[in-house]
Amino acid sequence: MIVGFFDSLTAMIIERTPPRYPRRGPSCLLVIFVLFGIIVGGFVIQNADEVRDTIIPTATPEPTRSATEYAMLATLSKNDGEYVEAIEYYDEAIRLDATKPQFYIDLIELLVRTGQPERALTEAEEVTELAPDNDQVWMAIAAAYIVNGDRLRDIGDINGANLQFAQAVQAADAAIDLNPNNATALAYKAGGLVFQENPELYEQARIAADEAIFLEPSNPIARYYMAEVFTLQGFYDAAREQYQLGIQADWSFVDLHIGLAYNFFADSRVPEAILSFKEAIEIDPDNAAAYDGLAHMYLQLGQDVQAEENALKSVELNPNVARAHGRLGEAYFRQNKYTLAIEEFGKAVALYGQPTPINARFFYLMGEAYLREGTQFCPDAVPLFEQVVSVGASVYEESALEGLVECRRVSLETLAESAPETDLDLETTPVPDATPTAASP
Repeated sequence: MIVGFFDSLTAMIIERTPPRYPRRGPSCLLVIFVLFGIIVGGFVIQNADEVRDTIIPTATPEPTRSATEYAMLATLSKNDGEYVEAIEYYDEAIRLDATKPQFYIDLIELLVRTGQPERALTEAEEVTELAPDNDQVWMAIAAAYIVNGDRLRDIGDINGANLQFAQAVQAADAAIDLNPNNATALAYKAGGLVFQENPELYEQARIAADEAIFLEPSNPIARYYMAEVFTLQGFYDAAREQYQLGIQADWSFVDLHIGLAYNFFADSRVPEAILSFKEAIEIDPDNAAAYDGLAHMYLQLGQDVQAEENALKSVELNPNVARAHGRLGEAYFRQNKYTLAIEEFGKAVALYGQPTPINARFFYLMGEAYLREGTQFCPDAVPLFEQVVSVGASVYEESALEGLVECRRVSLETLAESAPETDLDLETTPVPDATPTAASP
């Protein structure tokens, strides 16, 4: 049976005949696909816009934050000490919603804290129109005026500074009229009064600060301005206690550490003052005033290299502080770097404009630096010495007189050499009429 099956299969294979001709051209299926592609392509070309809208999905805009969310982010950044970032968030919050006074108030507070009083006052103009009956608005404006007054005082504009302090008092009074229990506004009123350095205003400042502390014993701003009042009244122990209580309430309030440092210095406790300045820098590494204070302390200790390092850092951070340039000039002067000293004293003198009993030191030292460079610089030194003498109450008046005598002697000797036949009496040469008030340093 199996043999028969194979015989049949062999016969079938033998009987199969090939086609008459070979297959030619593409298959039917390929032709169908090509025709379909041509039809679809033509349809797409004729209906391009409809096809694009159908095939390409509509772009979904990225989700945006609300003004409130930006304000929350600003608060978180502020709590972390990221003040620049917090300011940017508040700017964005106000851009999205400029109807909320609290955004402006918080922004002004940050601008004050970061030493941007001019911009703070610009923002204040906006918010006073928005919410003139909000005591927090006027309180923030008072703070901005005080910091702007500090800025003007640093560059030697005492009159401009006092005007800003007076405006701070007015803004604080506006806040107090709206809310008599606003302790911080009372504190700023005290600050505006005491910083004018008018003894007739000190008692009013003390009353305002005392009331602020009564309302909020843990208010660090109230403690700070009470300490400032006590300092200018000469009650250094009481002032120190207020600084320390303020630091206990808010360790991050840099001005309290700086104030305490100067209090220690006034009590001849320089090492403790240095520690307080360093704590201020630990809190705010970009605080120019703290570096300036450190430079001043190192000058007291005769550590001129350290004084130079800190004074350099101070003027790098804030080049518009006259006394910082003066400290740097003094550090150079004590290391016999007279050319550099003259450059820095020149910046201080230019910022101060006119000498006072407090800043006459830098005018005198600049003149002395010229003399140390050589008597040929007497024409530059003499006007500086004359300015110091004109102050009258400066402890450098006698030293300035000696500098004038030296330059006059050099001038007469030069004349004698050029005209030997002229009879010149160097010993009887007159000097400016002024009475020395203190010994030469």
